[in-house]
Amino acid sequence: MERRLAAIVAADMVGFSSQMQRDETGTLARLKRVRAEIIDPQISINRGRIFKTMGDGFLAEFASAIDALNAAVAIKKAIAEDNTSQDDDQQCHFRIGINIGDIIVEENGDVFGDGVNIAARLEPLAPSGGIVISNELREQLWNKVEHHLVPLGTQQLKNIAEGIDVYHVVEKGEVVDPPKREPDVEASDRAGPLLAILPFENMSTDPDQAYFGDGITEDLITSLSQIGHLSVLSRNAAFSFKDRQISVGDIGTELGVKFVVTGSLRKSGNRIRITAWLTDTETDVQIWSDRYDRELEDIFAIQDEITLTIATELQVELTEGEQAKLRYTTTDNLAAWTAFTRGVSCFRNVSADSYVQARKYFTAALEADPNSSQIHAMLACTQAIEGRFLWTEDPEKSMQQAKELADRALEIDPDNADAWGALGYRHMGRGELDESIAAYGQAVSRAPYHADLHALFALALTFAEKPDEAIVAVKRAVELNPLDPGWYSGVLGHALRYARRFDEALTILNDYNQRNPGFGVVDIVLTYADMGDVEKSRQYAGILLSTRPEFTVSNWALTQNCLDPDRLARDKLSLLDANLPE
Repeated sequence: MERRLAAIVAADMVGFSSQMQRDETGTLARLKRVRAEIIDPQISINRGRIFKTMGDGFLAEFASAIDALNAAVAIKKAIAEDNTSQDDDQQCHFRIGINIGDIIVEENGDVFGDGVNIAARLEPLAPSGGIVISNELREQLWNKVEHHLVPLGTQQLKNIAEGIDVYHVVEKGEVVDPPKREPDVEASDRAGPLLAILPFENMSTDPDQAYFGDGITEDLITSLSQIGHLSVLSRNAAFSFKDRQISVGDIGTELGVKFVVTGSLRKSGNRIRITAWLTDTETDVQIWSDRYDRELEDIFAIQDEITLTIATELQVELTEGEQAKLRYTTTDNLAAWTAFTRGVSCFRNVSADSYVQARKYFTAALEADPNSSQIHAMLACTQAIEGRFLWTEDPEKSMQQAKELADRALEIDPDNADAWGALGYRHMGRGELDESIAAYGQAVSRAPYHADLHALFALALTFAEKPDEAIVAVKRAVELNPLDPGWYSGVLGHALRYARRFDEALTILNDYNQRNPGFGVVDIVLTYADMGDVEKSRQYAGILLSTRPEFTVSNWALTQNCLDPDRLARDKLSLLDANLPE
């Protein structure tokens, strides 16, 4: 027997059994062809060897981490290219896991050891057609590859005593699906959120102090959303309950959540009193409650205590990295935090005037704490939205500042999902759709329960002429945010029109218009035009102008970041033919 260090690649064909049931002979022939034409040559080129095959899978060893990764990426690309010439039911997709560790090589060439076992356990964690690696392999690749290594957290692998930090290998421009991690609490099959954190009630005599409670709510949502095992209701859905009188049981029914965090806050001078409750919506039983009477400067410590207590009460097993993130707030500078929370309150009201105020507060927050990733990210989001909707005197300058701010946010914290989202929005506003899709892919992989990011991802996919993928993404947003804020329907209707599913598009868009008069109507006009119904198109053009008299085709076109210039040209003509002003 020989012992040595080696990189192990474990691969397995996705859906092999179901394909065999449909077409045993054809499936085996396809697998053999892919092995002979793609897999075996790439392993040989990269100085590896297959030491075991298992029907639809194989194990291979390499002398170096770089060779193993290069082989895996080459196999992935070649199979993806090969699939473009195959019917959907005849395509091959592989999951690949890679690890590096000690192995034992027997005289017959067979290989054993933890290095092999961990690689084999990693492989099922990869998405279809994707590659995941262990932290041990990542350390060997440090600064040697251009691929993004997206953290999927610490995973407890079967028959492996200690947790393994896992990373998803993402190539430049690749769309990333959210990591599939099951929660430890009673929600392994839930499509939507498990936990809702509702705005803390302002008990102060000064109603202007409400932003303190809002700020705590925002930070709790952000912190608890960092836990890969815990799905938290999006901030927009949570804040729709602000100032509403509703029972915990009704909240659970309306939102489909099992647990709700509620609370109140009273500020007097430099003293602050915070009370918080965690309630099971199904039994209406308070699982935990506590009251904190502290100095105002202790507000960050209070938030840390609440987040850690909630995680503990829900019996969520935290990794070291997640524990660190739970203790991380937007900033530990009170002046910066105060300005930031005011800015977030303005940011929620999407309008040119409110965004001027949001930018003012975020800028003040950044001056107080220039090293906060989240403040940079939210200011970047504000600038990108202002630039795309022409809400500033110099939209191009706003777009450039958005990129600089997002880049700085990611330099401080590469895992900041809002920063990736800001970058995605900025690229979309510039018509850089490959870059936008890549950035949104990074965003949703880091915040898989962030509904707004999924919806914006869908918008970018639609503009990029990928409406089928967009429909999946925006439907996921609706699952995550049961209180669809309305504009999700606009994105869905937009994607359905691009997919030429006109009847479905009209149903969604008409509902959107009924709930938000004047919105979704442009796409209704265009949908009828695409269907050849000029009369209906002109009818809805009149409805559009009655609710939005300032509408012009030229201003609308500036916000349409279509990949296909012919589509934009056709749509402009359709709007003009419907008698809308140029």
